[in-house]
Amino acid sequence: MTKHILILLVCFGFVFVSAQAPEKIKFQKNASLIYFFQKGSKSDSVIKNRNDFFYLVVPDSLKKHIVVYVENGKLIKTTNDSLVKLNYMQGLKYESQFVINEVPEKEGTKTLKKQFDLISLINGASSYERNKILIQIINKKEEKVVIENVFFYRD
Repeated sequence: MTKHILILLVCFGFVFVSAQAPEKIKFQKNASLIYFFQKGSKSDSVIKNRNDFFYLVVPDSLKKHIVVYVENGKLIKTTNDSLVKLNYMQGLKYESQFVINEVPEKEGTKTLKKQFDLISLINGASSYERNKILIQIINKKEEKVVIENVFFYRD
């Protein structure tokens, strides 16, 4: 009898421990997929300095064809090439795109490698609703909107 109780306790303990594993997001490499999602908790709202970082993952083969239009906001690059910060800029439109820069492969060498950098330029005034941010990721080669999101902005 005690042997059966011991076996049950071990089984329940194993189930409890295995249920506590942290959740991970894995991406399969695919040269045709673009990812854009919030870092941390996902919501339809952007709160300044709380959840205003986004992952923007674009394969190198597509970077020269991708443009990101933002109404009432601006994407700012960070030190991580897949992470951008969304700044609320009421009444302004910004356009972001990837440009190719040549940088030294290693410090002190003359060998150059090509690297994509995200730049954001003002694209006029926005008439989009106040406290809403529209983000459109467009493939210029195919002339179509690939991703479109609307977020509500809160201080």
